[in-house]
Amino acid sequence: FTFSSTAATTASSSAGEARAAALIIGDEVLAGSTVDTNSPWLCKLLHNRGIDMVRMEFVGDNAKDIQDSILRMKEAVGPNGIIFTSGGIGPTHDDVTYDAIAGAFGRGLAVHPETLKRMTAHYATKNQEVNESRLRMATLPERSDVLFCEETWVPLVVVEGVHILPGIPRLFQMMLSAQEHRFQGAHFHAVSLFTSVGEGVLAKPLGDIALRHPAVRIGSYPKGQEGEYTVKLMVEGRDKELVAAAVREIENAIDIGSKDVH
Repeated sequence: FTFSSTAATTASSSAGEARAAALIIGDEVLAGSTVDTNSPWLCKLLHNRGIDMVRMEFVGDNAKDIQDSILRMKEAVGPNGIIFTSGGIGPTHDDVTYDAIAGAFGRGLAVHPETLKRMTAHYATKNQEVNESRLRMATLPERSDVLFCEETWVPLVVVEGVHILPGIPRLFQMMLSAQEHRFQGAHFHAVSLFTSVGEGVLAKPLGDIALRHPAVRIGSYPKGQEGEYTVKLMVEGRDKELVAAAVREIENAIDIGSKDVH
């Protein structure tokens, strides 16, 4: 069984469009007893680094469901895309993420020596030993890349572009923040426009402008309450000039009160 101490690739694309997906795992999330905060945090991190989040799924602690979702996501993000999972890597019977992802790619599981060493040292500070249950947390998919950060012994395991993370928000965010330099796409240029025109009035001109600017994302978001504006329009793309051209058309077609350039 072989492991690597560093990830083989970073998330980038010669076309400037890196694609990502995320799988949130846990019966407790589907039951509503635990609120997922990892996915919005991840979406914001990746967007700020120029990566398109193209799919998000939620599944329970079922190995077959996890495998099916991972393989669907691999198709969605493409061969150079990246996938993140949250949850299911603890010591209990319902923690099946490592096993499920290993099976999805035809791999076995093996104890990872460095993870075991770090985990043993961690529990020694608490006068506790690594028992059979805890050993499961160091039993990782074969031929995976294993990354560490200084703040925790928990590994970030990467298998075929799938980044396996704990569901605990503090660890999830800490571990990804330590590796965020690995995830980089082409920068987004964005302009926010604010208007008091209702969506029912602006829908037609906005839709026509969107058709003329396929490389630019144009979103309309009603505020839902009275205030300085009724609708926020977000105009975004990777080509600054194309974004500016779409913004000019919107300003000529719709009464805009103010705007912010991001």
